[in-house]
Amino acid sequence: MKSNKNIFIGVAWPYVNGDLHVGHVAGYLLPADITARFYRLLGNDVLMVSGSDCYGTPITIEADKMGVSPSEIVDKYHTRNVKLFDDLDLSFDLYTKTLTENHKKITQDFLKAFWKKDLLEIKSQKQYFSESLNKFLPDRYVEGECPHCGFKESRSDQCDNCGNLLEQNLKNPISKIDKESVDLKDTQHLFIRWDKLQPDIEKYVRSKTGWREWVEKETKNWLNLGLKPRAVTRDLDWGVEIPKEITKNLDGAENKRIYVWFDAVIGYYSASVEWAEINKKDWKDYWYNNNSTHYYFMGKDNLVFHTIFWPGQLIVFDKDINLPDYPVINQFLNFNNQKFSKSRGVTVDSSEFIQKFGSDALRFYLTTIMPENADSNFAWEDFFKKNNDILVGHFGNYIHRTLSVFKDEIIKGDISKNILKQIEETTKFSIKYLKKSEFKNYYLELERLAKFANGYFNDCKPWVTKKNNPQKFQKDGADLLTLSYALGTLLEPITPEASKKFLEMIGAKDNLLWKNADNLNKILPTVLANIQISTPTLLFHKIEPET
Repeated sequence: MKSNKNIFIGVAWPYVNGDLHVGHVAGYLLPADITARFYRLLGNDVLMVSGSDCYGTPITIEADKMGVSPSEIVDKYHTRNVKLFDDLDLSFDLYTKTLTENHKKITQDFLKAFWKKDLLEIKSQKQYFSESLNKFLPDRYVEGECPHCGFKESRSDQCDNCGNLLEQNLKNPISKIDKESVDLKDTQHLFIRWDKLQPDIEKYVRSKTGWREWVEKETKNWLNLGLKPRAVTRDLDWGVEIPKEITKNLDGAENKRIYVWFDAVIGYYSASVEWAEINKKDWKDYWYNNNSTHYYFMGKDNLVFHTIFWPGQLIVFDKDINLPDYPVINQFLNFNNQKFSKSRGVTVDSSEFIQKFGSDALRFYLTTIMPENADSNFAWEDFFKKNNDILVGHFGNYIHRTLSVFKDEIIKGDISKNILKQIEETTKFSIKYLKKSEFKNYYLELERLAKFANGYFNDCKPWVTKKNNPQKFQKDGADLLTLSYALGTLLEPITPEASKKFLEMIGAKDNLLWKNADNLNKILPTVLANIQISTPTLLFHKIEPET
């Protein structure tokens, strides 16, 4: 079933200013990993990269709050995130940092490309200035009321509530450092002439198909409004330095750094170069190869940076480079119908969840509520119900019952045509949905097969035929074990830990179903003939709500 393509998967780079809640997992981490595992199971060469976004004001704000250096904050949360990703079974080929010299150099090379093509200009810009602190305050150091939606705690560069980008037009802005009011003063910055690049970006957007409808619509809305020059530098001392040849006429250049929105996305490219150097591979197989497909995963607050700015950065850097094919952008996951907020206690800590309930339980539940086209909601009652009734009741229960009944048996029956058809259709639709990043539809397809399998098991009554009808027991056994194999292996992108245990329990080395989707009528009888069941154990466990 391999499509002979190299699959590049870029995962949004989380700020390392705090622990990640389950909204981050559902928004971009889990869908990226499901996709990576899926394509590896098909036999494709996959490169999945990401890293810690180490620059920008979220880190310096946290450092100021804790009374430590930004690098100490980076080290603390980078280490914690790497541990979380391991516990969550995320299969990164490389998870790095934007602090590397490799990333710094490549980011500067990208900015130089804009400079060489006359796409940078120096402009004076109004920026918030604190009289009490006697310094300019970058984006997240200032908050106030959003002029678009009225949200009272909006940042000065982008509203976290409505997602609109802001241009120094907050109402009643104050400093987050001392809560004093701030004023706008002139400061010089480098601006990218996005207006000059609009025709190239529009051509790129028109050339792409298969985007989620709301993503395409919002991207085109941005373009219809007309792209405007955007500052690519900030008054900061924490960030990638501006190349000296570009700063000759820029006042106060020594106190400015490259804006984090520009450098963070370059991490996809710089991480690929770093991965290749570590593993003695050729990163160009993914970036300069017509037989390569690029997926990017992020939340909706990152849409414009991935559907407009990042393609534009790549176009300027090298016209022959691979551009994003599928920006897979999720909306937000809320908690009890409220926006996640650690300060307000509206949060579910990912690490604590995994310690209590395991990674497969989290991965499964978040897949069922993934906010693909609209905001969705995490609720504990819903989690317990879906875990116990569906993951345990439908999937785990069927597999355990089947393996237990046929544990010491040698099954020689043929697989029924109807069962083969059921599995073939489920596999076909699973592949179709995962290629389109329709994760909930993929899950629903598996749930349909699990319900069918449980009903079929009850109709066959193998615990009865084992005693009084050996011939039917053999015939049904072929069907029931094959359905068990299908469920155990089709679940792997969502529940890799359980699928690994399942394969071990039946004495199988590899998951052969996905890459043989076109030849299941040949491969499944071979799989069935080689099943050797060890002592069955439960793959999933019921969870009782805490009282």
